[in-house]
Amino acid sequence: MLNASLALAASLALVVPALSQTQTAPTATKPAPAAPSAASALGIGDPAPLFKVDSWVKGEQFESLEKGKVHVLEFWATWCGPCIAAIPHLTELQKKYPDARFVGVAASERGMESGAKLEKVRSFVSEKGETMGYRVVFVNDRDKMSVPWMEASGQSGIPCTFIVDQAGRVAWIGHPLEMDAPLDQIVKGEYDIEKAANDFAAARAARVAQRALGVAVRKARETGDYGPVVDAVKDALAKNPSDALRMSAVQILAGPAKRPAEAWPIAEELLISVNDNAMALNQLAWMLVDPKGAVAEPNLDIAMRAATRAAQVTKREDGSILDTLARVHFLKGDAVEAARVQREAIEKTADGPMKEEMRAALAEYESTQKKG
Repeated sequence: MLNASLALAASLALVVPALSQTQTAPTATKPAPAAPSAASALGIGDPAPLFKVDSWVKGEQFESLEKGKVHVLEFWATWCGPCIAAIPHLTELQKKYPDARFVGVAASERGMESGAKLEKVRSFVSEKGETMGYRVVFVNDRDKMSVPWMEASGQSGIPCTFIVDQAGRVAWIGHPLEMDAPLDQIVKGEYDIEKAANDFAAARAARVAQRALGVAVRKARETGDYGPVVDAVKDALAKNPSDALRMSAVQILAGPAKRPAEAWPIAEELLISVNDNAMALNQLAWMLVDPKGAVAEPNLDIAMRAATRAAQVTKREDGSILDTLARVHFLKGDAVEAARVQREAIEKTADGPMKEEMRAALAEYESTQKKG
């Protein structure tokens, strides 16, 4: 199922591809972040890269990120369902913080011809009208924005938002639906950027450990022996108890290692740690119930708690999260509730492949009802 879950903001790098979400690069929502080189790494607290665009599509133009102002740069694309779903929220935040400069950066359009891509963006933005109530720019040259911002900070999926504070520093990186609290703190001058920088650096260190785990997993697939992988993930988790590594530990233990009993205590820790992170909660839940995944004996109680909390955090406005919740209800034997929630998910999802997958799932749930 094409489930658009956002992993932990700027941190998750799942090491078993068979268990990851199925949207592909440039991936809608947040897949495994790329590994920035030491020379070009961009982190929280660093001076913001230059703001360079090819064309302005909407809103009052400016040349640079002005000191004294908060800037919110959201990387998006017209083909990205989760990006489109986030547009109303960004519009609301722009209204709430009129002195902040919100800019939608269309830097991932598909196609070969720059002019055609620009026209696609212009048409899309024009159609959205005031429901897309913030500035929009088009950038075709990867060296202007994608490389210094996305790649340098290790981001490989959209939507992805960068908040630049009044001092011109990168203060936050993540999914636009998760930026309310940090944005409010940044605007008010109450943001602990030192802590945020340390957390971001820890997440980056966790990704290094996860890449090593990826090598171990590939070897285990060849030998069939996941013992060394389990030892490696537990050792990494002991040294760096990050949410990203907890997610990978649950994925490996509940999946190919076939040691689910050891996974659930770690999953319980993860539930507490990411209690307000809807996309991480959704990632955990979907990992356990993905019909194409490798978890043969999922803990449906944990999946239900994660999916239910994710729906609460997003106020049931995210179709992909509701899609996950519906799947959990279905696996727990409640096809009626699964179908009801799936219809709700479809209503919250933009037209496209994801919506078609959701409709197929709804047909599955309704068919089970009739048989029952």
